[in-house]
Amino acid sequence: MAAPQQRGLRRRIADWFINNAGWIRFTIWLAFVLIVIWLDIYLYIHYPKIVGPEVFTGVLIAVVTIAPFLYRRIVDVPILRIEIPEENVVRKPEFITYSPPCLCPAQQPQQTQQQVPAQLIGYLRLRVRNTGLTAAEKCVFQVRIARWPSNCPANCHAPSDEYVDWHDVTWADRKQNILIRPNDVRYANIAIMPLNANKQACLHAPWQCDNQVNPCGPLIAWVAKRETFMQGCRSQDGLVAGEYVIDVQVTCRNGQETVRGLRLRVYQDWGFTDIVRC
Repeated sequence: MAAPQQRGLRRRIADWFINNAGWIRFTIWLAFVLIVIWLDIYLYIHYPKIVGPEVFTGVLIAVVTIAPFLYRRIVDVPILRIEIPEENVVRKPEFITYSPPCLCPAQQPQQTQQQVPAQLIGYLRLRVRNTGLTAAEKCVFQVRIARWPSNCPANCHAPSDEYVDWHDVTWADRKQNILIRPNDVRYANIAIMPLNANKQACLHAPWQCDNQVNPCGPLIAWVAKRETFMQGCRSQDGLVAGEYVIDVQVTCRNGQETVRGLRLRVYQDWGFTDIVRC
């Protein structure tokens, strides 16, 4: 078998185990319970002097007591996986957005009071998949920056240094928190970029640091926070051209957080702007 075919087979096998993680946990839990009960019965029948009635009953009581606890902690929980969609149409959709948070000056038409402003915006997204057997409730997607572009000086960052902490971003439907059912996938907005007809960044917002024009260059994209969509493209949420190292995580009310490190590449050309593995 050729090397590419072997890699493809290994990837399909790994994906199968990942996508069926909930059922695999359930199978392991059920097998453990049945093996312990079978072993208890077997020893009680064949070695009654070693495993008497007291031991036999005690083991059964322990199984009945511990098994539900293990089920709730291991099986009856959501298992979330953060993925980078391979399809550009899913990972980097472009939508005509009405009443957008940012509107390129060169594209502002002569508006009448009845017209609603519109702007072509590129959305950079990640996917969250629930491979568990339980729905994940009130899930929030968060982003923080681990490393800014190398051309940005210390204490003069875009977005601001407050991004060393976690910040909520919006889901694809603009909701702040959502329900992710078993075997369901949902999409989170990571960054947005206003575009012109040539799919280039068309809003170059200048910003200052210590009353000086920043050497990082102008802001051309923004972190897709809820505040961005509600209050407009603020400078503290802006992104300059360059490569960021970011951490993303999903936190839910009934599950542990899922964290992943990625690289966010921001370019003037939307075609090169992307999010990739570290």
